[in-house]
Amino acid sequence: MKKILVLTNLSYKAENAALYALKLAEKAGANIILYQSLDVPVYSGVHTDAESNEELEELQKDSLAQLANLAARLGKHQPSGQFKPAIEIFNEFGDLTVNVNHLINERAIDLIVMGAKNNAELSYLVFGETNAVLTGVKCPILFVPYKASYEGLNTVIYSSDLKKAYPKAVAFLTDLAKIDNSDIIVAHIGAAAKFDQNQCIDLFQQIFEYPNVTYKQLPNGSVSEQLERFAIEVEADLTVMIHHEHKLYGMPLPDNSTKMLEKQATPLLVLPD
Repeated sequence: MKKILVLTNLSYKAENAALYALKLAEKAGANIILYQSLDVPVYSGVHTDAESNEELEELQKDSLAQLANLAARLGKHQPSGQFKPAIEIFNEFGDLTVNVNHLINERAIDLIVMGAKNNAELSYLVFGETNAVLTGVKCPILFVPYKASYEGLNTVIYSSDLKKAYPKAVAFLTDLAKIDNSDIIVAHIGAAAKFDQNQCIDLFQQIFEYPNVTYKQLPNGSVSEQLERFAIEVEADLTVMIHHEHKLYGMPLPDNSTKMLEKQATPLLVLPD
């Protein structure tokens, strides 16, 4: 992992996610980009092009000033004598997912970090910016709840439907786990599936040569509720899920990763299918 993109709206909750990203970057030897996507304002009344452009410039300057202040505050948390991530700031107007996908390609982004809206309504998660990023961006996304702090990823739950191998997701998770020598628990909810759990364990241990992996089958039921209880039971530092996009008549439906965000207790890493 070399570059982490932190999406921020400059709120205090988003600042906590940025601090989490900074601490992870220190451990991983990565650099970070603090990024704000700006909405183009809709003007009422008569505005000349010159007036509109001037207001847009002021909005962008104000955003950059706040991003610079955020970077300065984060810099105070960097200990001396250790790897210090470079902190870059950037903003732009336009569609969030289009902008982020452009950055992923242009800047070789490995991970996106953003704050999670605690107790958010499911309708907001399905139709708001969260779902836009989940469905429109093909990059690992780490959602950090407010007050969550990075103290190392000692125990990681990887929720798998065991329908297939998901080698790209497993490869990313393995690289992430190596940062803290994490214990990975592969959790499957319900009865046995098409892809045998032993094959899943072998993928970690034999193909990607990561030995710290165990398996846990959880009772059938709500995936989000089962995972939430299990995360508390094992004191997990991170829950990992694969995002599966579902639609009805062209409209997005909540998948298990979206439902997990509704009442998220621990950081949630969502990996693209």
